[in-house]
Amino acid sequence: MTDPLSRVRAIALLLPDTEERASADGPGFFVAGTRFAQLADAQLLVLGDDGDQAIELGDDADWTLIEDRIARGWELAAPEALLEAGGR
Repeated sequence: MTDPLSRVRAIALLLPDTEERASADGPGFFVAGTRFAQLADAQLLVLGDDGDQAIELGDDADWTLIEDRIARGWELAAPEALLEAGGR
C-alpha cells in the first residue's frame, strides 16, 4: 500500500496548475498561490466551504471521499478563469 503523502500528492498534482510547497507544518498544495490542501501529522487539511476541514488518514481512510474533497478544495481555491477554461 502507498503511503498517505504519496497518495495525496498523486491526487492533488493531477489537478491543473497545482504546485506542492514544503512548510514547517507539512507539504501543502496550491493553485494560483492559494493553498487548498495540506498534510499535517496524520491529517489532511482541505479547503472547504467554511474553511479547512480535517480528514484523518488512518488505515481505514475513504480515498474516494478524500479525492473528492481535494478536488472540491481545488475548485474553491482556483481562479474563475481557470475554472472557466475547463478546470478539472
